[in-house]
Amino acid sequence: MFKIIRYLLQKNKGKLLAGALFLAVFAGLFYFYAAQFEKTSADERTTAENGVLPQESSVTLFSLKETESRFAGTEITDFLYDEEPAVEIVETEEFNPQKLEASLNKPDERQDQIAELIAREINFDMQPHEDFFAGTLEARSEDILDQLYEEELPDDILDLDPNNPDEHLYRKKASDLNIIPSNKPFYFGGTPVVAIVIDDMGVSPKRTHDIATLKAPLTASFLTYSRNLQRQIDNSVAAGHEIMVHVPMEAQSNIDAAPDVLTTTMSLREIQTNLQNMLNKFSGIKGINNHMGSKLTEDYERMTAVMEVLAANRLFFLDSKTSAKSRAEEAAKATRIPYAHRHVFLDNNNDKAYILGQLSKTENLARKNGYAIAIGHPKSQTYQALKVWLEGLDEKNIKVVHLSKIINVLNPQ
Repeated sequence: MFKIIRYLLQKNKGKLLAGALFLAVFAGLFYFYAAQFEKTSADERTTAENGVLPQESSVTLFSLKETESRFAGTEITDFLYDEEPAVEIVETEEFNPQKLEASLNKPDERQDQIAELIAREINFDMQPHEDFFAGTLEARSEDILDQLYEEELPDDILDLDPNNPDEHLYRKKASDLNIIPSNKPFYFGGTPVVAIVIDDMGVSPKRTHDIATLKAPLTASFLTYSRNLQRQIDNSVAAGHEIMVHVPMEAQSNIDAAPDVLTTTMSLREIQTNLQNMLNKFSGIKGINNHMGSKLTEDYERMTAVMEVLAANRLFFLDSKTSAKSRAEEAAKATRIPYAHRHVFLDNNNDKAYILGQLSKTENLARKNGYAIAIGHPKSQTYQALKVWLEGLDEKNIKVVHLSKIINVLNPQ
């Protein structure tokens, strides 16, 4: 063997020497890795037998000192926002109840949009197992719902002219008055009468249901876009309420009155077609009144178009008097439509004491003139106030009647 190797070396010493070295290195590496593999296998067997996992060696991902030195003398945000404006950190403002209340009372387009969203998209008439969730939403949206119902309403109390010879004399029969027949005052009987009209019914099923628990001859005016309309109307009828249509009409402000609304930009034909479509959603009604409408009711031509539709349907018109310049009465007389207007708004403030005070003013007007018409809304405190007020009517010698009964007396055929 050695002789052969020596011979080969003598024949081609350079090439064979390189080959030998390569073989030696390869053999050494093979031996080294074989030994390491055997050692690793032995360790794993030992670990498995002892039930202990091998510990991994710690790996340094980065050097903190190296990072600190890299950004030494540099603000930490410099490399993040090289071309961005400076970032300000603003402390949270402390809660200010007065500021919040002022912002709620301030007209705001976004607030109107939120209110509209709640009214149109949130259906509180949910399944029984969702009652808790529905009640929570209703409570959270209370303030917004209270501001949703109407445009800003006037606080004025409309009264008959005290110098008018047609003024009713409290508790006197018209037949006993020594006046000529053409000037006899309207007579409603020996007891002054009051019509309580609740506008905006149907927007909140929960609040509408609350009003429907008041078993009294109230007058419920339903908005044309209410959900589950017929079922809510049926509940009110079962409570003894008379049903009206609360027709959305254009306001002076830019507030969005409803999904369907009569506007001054519509032609007379559009006014009449759209109104008839609203009325077709109802049955057994006797009249309508305006929802908002401070702008449209000042438009004599379009209000005449409204009255012509009412004439075709044999309906009366109650003017909510959202504008002192309303021309609805002129249009009603021109088309011979039974007409009346409200005297008092009950709940411009959703406060029980305030509403009871407005009801007291309504009583005084009824005692003076023989009748009074008050308009309220299905607000939480209106409901509470009416519960108390209705229970004490007998002692006050005041009678609540459907609005149509007053309309019939005011507009004899």
